[in-house]
Amino acid sequence: MSLVDSDARGLEEVLAGLRWRFAGRDEFVLAAGGWAHPAGESSALIVLDGLIRVEGLAVPEDLACGDFLFVPGAHRCAVQALADSTVLHVRLTPAATGSAMAALPERVLLTDFVRHSPLAATMFRHLVQECADPFGVQGDRVATLIAAMAVEAWHALGCAPKRWLLRVDEPGIARAVAAIHADPGRDWTVEALARVALASRSGFAARFQSATGRTPGRYLTELRLDRAQHALAETDAAIATIARRLGYRSETAFGRAFRRHTGRTPSQWRRETGAPSGEAAERDPRAAS
Repeated sequence: MSLVDSDARGLEEVLAGLRWRFAGRDEFVLAAGGWAHPAGESSALIVLDGLIRVEGLAVPEDLACGDFLFVPGAHRCAVQALADSTVLHVRLTPAATGSAMAALPERVLLTDFVRHSPLAATMFRHLVQECADPFGVQGDRVATLIAAMAVEAWHALGCAPKRWLLRVDEPGIARAVAAIHADPGRDWTVEALARVALASRSGFAARFQSATGRTPGRYLTELRLDRAQHALAETDAAIATIARRLGYRSETAFGRAFRRHTGRTPSQWRRETGAPSGEAAERDPRAAS
């Protein structure tokens, strides 16, 4: 994950890029010594009462009443009750790819979450205990919001590693990356970016990859496709319009790149995210000319 802005701006980019689907829910009522074995999807849980131990992560975690654990990866975890316990559990599946989802840590653990984040805790309880039909757009958006609020709290409380949001400290490389973020639809070449960075072409490419973990071309492609996911999910702009804005010369080329990146076509992505689906989303803008 490579973000070049301040921590606050980088965090905003991560939160904006999170997309989750609600995949199931459980309420575990366990006697001391009892076990629960949630499925292997990404998941989140809150301890309503008691004391539990979560096994299956790199390091076992003990959680008390009010604590929250979010595991973005598909780990096969087991829950052991160290005392009589009640645990609410939500199963999730990723609904996006890209730098934001890749930036998530192995776990987000927040002690006393119910007291510090009462709104998120209330939404979590509603999703598990009260919502009659959490499957679909509503459940997906609530699950995504809970995950985003948890990550934001985890970062605000200083739980994140120092370099979780990588910052590019070299001014020339930072200028080049900022230029890409400002205008991802431009026909950026290595030579053009090197000029922005006031560097030679060969030296620039090596330094860029060292700082960001990506070649300039790969960084640009991933940013474009991240922006495309957001545009498809949040607007009713025509697919051809989104492709053109992001620098693709044809809707076909954009569709191929998008499918390689996400495993879905742009139209499938829009349908599956429950995005606006007015006529503008599917109409070729050339038809009106």
